[in-house]
Amino acid sequence: MSATKTLISVAEAAEILGRSKSTVYAALNSSPPRLHYQDVRRRLLSREGLEARFARSTRPRIDKPQVQPSAPMGKTTNDFEKQWEIIAETANKTLDFSAWSSPPWTGQQWAVLAGCIDIAIEEVNSEI
Repeated sequence: MSATKTLISVAEAAEILGRSKSTVYAALNSSPPRLHYQDVRRRLLSREGLEARFARSTRPRIDKPQVQPSAPMGKTTNDFEKQWEIIAETANKTLDFSAWSSPPWTGQQWAVLAGCIDIAIEEVNSEI
């Protein structure tokens, strides 16, 4: 009698899994089978670990709500220009352009310029 308590029907399995009976039957009849009958003659499944066995063998539900990334807040043109003014001011304090020749610049000079801009952007972001 205790063995029958651990065995459940396809309808009970479908209810436990939150799926339709046809989905459970499809898992039983697929090739290779994703679920197996514990008692083939009476068509009963083992209750223990049913959720884990089913989850390992199937894809996630498509109707399951997915986490949506938060939408970035749009910045106005005025905010954008103000940020770049602060970035330019900070970069100008950091870099001595009188020591530089006019463009075209070398890769090292571009790297230094990019580093200065990164520092200025970090400063702007820390103020916000």
